[in-house]
Amino acid sequence: MASSATPATPTLPKSSSPYIIDKKPIACGKYQGLGVLTYIDPRDKDEVIRERDFVFLRNYPDLHQPVGMLVPNIYRDSRGRWCTILVQQFRPQYEADTIEFPAGFVGRRRAETAEQAAVRELEEETTKTGLVIGPASPPLTSEPVPIAAKLSAVFVCARDKDGEEEGQQRLDKGEFTVEWEVPLRELETKLNELRDQHDVVVDPRVWMFAMGIRYAQELEL
Repeated sequence: MASSATPATPTLPKSSSPYIIDKKPIACGKYQGLGVLTYIDPRDKDEVIRERDFVFLRNYPDLHQPVGMLVPNIYRDSRGRWCTILVQQFRPQYEADTIEFPAGFVGRRRAETAEQAAVRELEEETTKTGLVIGPASPPLTSEPVPIAAKLSAVFVCARDKDGEEEGQQRLDKGEFTVEWEVPLRELETKLNELRDQHDVVVDPRVWMFAMGIRYAQELEL
């Protein structure tokens, strides 16, 4: 019979910030935990002590290094149109499918870089491979969602896989994704169609990417 024991609550590392008074874990699951931060806002002259709930990742204690990356990308389709590759997959916390850029964790055991992880995740989640065409972003926050973990964005020029992997994904057992190739000029329109027709939730970074493209066109930047 499988054990149903509650995972042990870890000890959180002490903060190097003078404004963080205490960090206490409250509960812990297999991968994530819930904690309470006691802190003072560095701009508060009255030094009022405040509290805030936050989510932490059990196996990634270093807040200064990105734990994962997302892969904004461009792809030229068979008609010569510049597109982006998105993935649709079920996210139980939203009780719905989401539309996202390929994304995932940076492998610590393999001492992966964010750039290496980006190409690997693209190859796992889609039928594409790719070439990193710019430096990874600095570690980015997940605010306003209070998760104590940072991500890097790695921009990739995608292309179709060839050889034995042509048209194939490399998903884990029990993992399923739908791949979308969307022309950049039609991205915001397509996202609205997917919301209306498939009842999906769009990742905010994808939506901001689409908005940026639209406003760049309208303002002729």
